[in-house]
Amino acid sequence: MSKKNPGKVGNTYSGSNLNDLLNGLSGGQPALEDDPEAAFMADPPLDPHQGHRLRLKDKFAQDMSFKPFSDHEALELLLFYAIPRCDTNEIAHDLIHKFGSFTGVLNAPYAELIACRGINDQSAAYIKMLMRLCAKYNLEMQRRILVSNSESLEDYMLYQFSSESDECAKLFLVDNHDKLSPPHEIGRGLEDKSVFDFKRAMNVIVNSSVSYVIIAHNHIKSGNLPSDNDVVITRRFRQMIEPIGVTLLDHFVICGNNVISMRASGMMDL
Repeated sequence: MSKKNPGKVGNTYSGSNLNDLLNGLSGGQPALEDDPEAAFMADPPLDPHQGHRLRLKDKFAQDMSFKPFSDHEALELLLFYAIPRCDTNEIAHDLIHKFGSFTGVLNAPYAELIACRGINDQSAAYIKMLMRLCAKYNLEMQRRILVSNSESLEDYMLYQFSSESDECAKLFLVDNHDKLSPPHEIGRGLEDKSVFDFKRAMNVIVNSSVSYVIIAHNHIKSGNLPSDNDVVITRRFRQMIEPIGVTLLDHFVICGNNVISMRASGMMDL
């Protein structure tokens, strides 16, 4: 149990203790040194981005999601818990620049991470643990994800495309227990060109025994909404699979940190 400041009541300070706090911030001893837990969670006293950590935590807490975060913001927030008394914003920027992306940082060799400025053995091990946790999550989600759980399904789709730097399309088979198969890549190409290889998709479906499928693809630079071409592709794919008794449940379009369900958006029947 931490020792409490006698002048602190709840989350407020008496007049004398408030002066002590301000004096501490101006260059004396940290005013929160008697409360180890508060000191651990607080911003560094002389940090020019005072309160930045709290704002970033609040941003995540709004809907418990990384959807509104850029790569460096997500990495910065995660590093708060491995590097509690340092400006992780600059460290996150440096790591993204060196390794290319958030996923690149997680996949970076331990020896290369520990050689980066601001990263020690503890924070490097923390990053590698995050990577292993992501891999474990992916495996378990493939076994447990239910199509009927729209929130977890959209999170899973976002995860499946999080490391893609090219526009690509994926097919997911749905069994009779409402569970997804691991993704089958059914196309990869350039922006503004169809990435769907319908022949490859049909081969996967014909060689399976499922009655339901989901397709998904990502936009690299285009807008956040499905395009007219996405609507045409959806209609064409449905027309191809319905004669063999297979139903298209949804077409997800991943745009950065956003996931658009064409069924939920009313675009499946356009």
